Amino acid sequence: MKKAFYNFVSKEELLRINREFLNHNHHTDIISFDYTNSKIIEADFYLSMWAIKKSAKKEKQTIENETLRIIIHGILHCMGYNDNTAEQTQIMRNKEEEFITLFHVKQNSHV
Repeated sequence: MKKAFYNFVSKEELLRINREFLNHNHHTDIISFDYTNSKIIEADFYLSMWAIKKSAKKEKQTIENETLRIIIHGILHCMGYNDNTAEQTQIMRNKEEEFITLFHVKQNSHV
């Protein structure tokens, strides 16, 4: 049986995971551990609500919309998309927007 687990952790815990497993010394909003070996996604996702709230404010999005975007971002990594370059980042952003519309989520700006 395939699975995807979403773990909401503190910013400190996500920073620890980022350092230990990715050798990155900075905060992030999501880390994906992809175990997919077929067309069905199997992964563990670790998310920081602290980082998501910060991104939501910066992007003038609701926390709900930004959380959905981050979840989709993690799934896209499991589908083979990367964001290591500006071009890849733009492709991922376009795909995020495409998938968000599938959820019929209204893209409200913060008031």
